[in-house]
Amino acid sequence: MDTKVSRPRLGRGLKDWRHALTRLEGAYADGTLRAYRADMEVFESWCSRAKRAAIPACPETLAAFVAQQSELVAPSTLKRRVAAIRKIHRLMKLENPATDEEVLIAMRRALRKRPTRPRQALGLTSSFRNRLIAACPDSLLGKRDRALIALGYDTLCRRAELVALQVEDIVGSDNQTAQILIRRSKSDPYGHGRLGYVSPDTRQLLNVWLRAAKIEEGFIFRTVRRGSVGRQPLHPSSINRILKRNAAAAKLHPRDIEAISGHSMRVGAAQDMIVSGLSILPIMQAGGWKSVNVVNRYVENANLTPLLERARAGVQMIAKK
Repeated sequence: MDTKVSRPRLGRGLKDWRHALTRLEGAYADGTLRAYRADMEVFESWCSRAKRAAIPACPETLAAFVAQQSELVAPSTLKRRVAAIRKIHRLMKLENPATDEEVLIAMRRALRKRPTRPRQALGLTSSFRNRLIAACPDSLLGKRDRALIALGYDTLCRRAELVALQVEDIVGSDNQTAQILIRRSKSDPYGHGRLGYVSPDTRQLLNVWLRAAKIEEGFIFRTVRRGSVGRQPLHPSSINRILKRNAAAAKLHPRDIEAISGHSMRVGAAQDMIVSGLSILPIMQAGGWKSVNVVNRYVENANLTPLLERARAGVQMIAKK
């Protein structure tokens, strides 16, 4: 065994990768930078225990890490960790160990060993959405939650997009159909933005919340504590808790409550669209998707029976003519 591979490199080298990561600030989302840092720290800790060099890492070290991690984490997590290691080596202008054939074989072996389908959140389709809205209490908190659930469904916003919306982003001033500008998203890192649809019912719920909270500008969805509205926006992770809390109040089945996540409104709206007969392209535009494959995963659990029955009825009518 090559002693240079197994000898841990301590001190300055291990500190430098954190400094190198700061170069990405402003070019990548904060969540991406946090993930890079956390994943590299996992690798660094493993290398320390295994008495191997983390920076620079040789292919044998990374392959061994992949084999060990494949027993502990999901394939998606494993791929993300390797991506973080690759990015940091490139930032430090070091040879990228992830491109070595030994690492590629280790990754392929790991992915074949643990094939998984992406776990999809429960789709908060219109029937579920209406039950949650009806279960919200008639309080300041309840008014906020009603508006949040309705707007999240209409716009197909991701969690981070939803909490970033501001009053100034609303296009239209009455209770009729409106639009809202979604300035930046996961698939739109440069902030070109897209316009989200706001139904008249949702606009009314939104107006009720804004008046009750006395919000005239700035973030739409804010913290509410002891009947007082804060200045700061909700944290994206709070969307999950809000949905689960109101799902419990609506007496949804515990299994459904467990399956709800901050993506549920986005999933449910896409499923309703496909069931209504919309094609993939309008759905992609409504949700800001760039990949057809991603949309297909979102709508695969939709109940297409009504759509198929309408299609068959149309075929039968044509045949009779």
